[in-house]
Amino acid sequence: MKYLRECSPELQQLQWLASEFESLSGLAINSQDLLTQRVRHTGWQAGPSQSVGGSCHLMMTSDGQWVAINLARPEDHELVSIFFSLEVGVDEKKAIGELRNNVQSCPAADLIEYAIDVGVPISRLNEVPNEFLSHELPVRVREVSQSLTARKSTQLKVVDLSSLWAGPLCSHLLQRCGFSITKVESRQRPDGARFGNPNFFAELDEGKDHVEIDFHSIAGVHQLRKLIENADVVIEGSRPRALQQLEINADEIMRNDRPHVWLSITGYGRAGLAGQRVGFGDDCAVAGGLVDFSSDGPHFLGDAVADPISGMVAATAILRAFNEHKSCLVGVSLAESAAWLNSVRKKQESQRDFNP
Repeated sequence: MKYLRECSPELQQLQWLASEFESLSGLAINSQDLLTQRVRHTGWQAGPSQSVGGSCHLMMTSDGQWVAINLARPEDHELVSIFFSLEVGVDEKKAIGELRNNVQSCPAADLIEYAIDVGVPISRLNEVPNEFLSHELPVRVREVSQSLTARKSTQLKVVDLSSLWAGPLCSHLLQRCGFSITKVESRQRPDGARFGNPNFFAELDEGKDHVEIDFHSIAGVHQLRKLIENADVVIEGSRPRALQQLEINADEIMRNDRPHVWLSITGYGRAGLAGQRVGFGDDCAVAGGLVDFSSDGPHFLGDAVADPISGMVAATAILRAFNEHKSCLVGVSLAESAAWLNSVRKKQESQRDFNP
């Protein structure tokens, strides 16, 4: 299944990204294959105003704004139901219909404010503007030093604390480039992708070393910190406060010379209110405007496209940091990656092409 026409500006932009990755690594990647990586295993199809994975829904608010409400986790159902005073645990189809009616009576700003406060993945269409040039990686880089020595002959070590798709795809691409990957999971909350399609999970994580840590214990936090301090690269996909609660601070740790690159993948960025927001591939794509348009409004474009786009961006940014001998903290936002890709469109209508 293809989601972008061969001649579309979006695909040309992703081909530029793939060529940047190849020039830094010597490894060719196919952006179309990565966009459809999960759906090839699941066979999922999008429904009317519903994402391919089925959890995210496009709805219109009382002030005529389109919002994406992602009910990916049990707590998301509960928290959205609380906001609208709906019954929790009723028939899903009936619940979505009732939710849609309630959203039509609510301003978008009120819904987004609540989502930020309680940590529900809800976004407003086109809320995140593009701030990057088309031939510029959509990343926020803060240099720690320019004293990073050239690559050694020894294998570079990556500690991957991320989950789901974007971060694991990033470390998978680095693994294909010869990096050694250690995937770290919380004993209490393992990677949610484990509970999805097993073939998709295996494609992303096969060949990585796996470490399970009890983040609630002093010994577990000590073990995590030791892994991080001995890594060349750290990849994490949590809101900043999650690691701060474990007294793990990227700036403080990197002052001791390792890791050389700290890659942070978030929904909307690390600073301010953006750093408090929860976001996944479908709702963040909507925030960046990367959707289909038809006579009845916007539709989801592909399967959680902000995830694979961000994974490619992140891996390329890490390779570039080593190529330029920079020790730095790199921020990748799913919504900003989507907005960057969306910015190359010549008109609002998307270039999607379904070819099963």
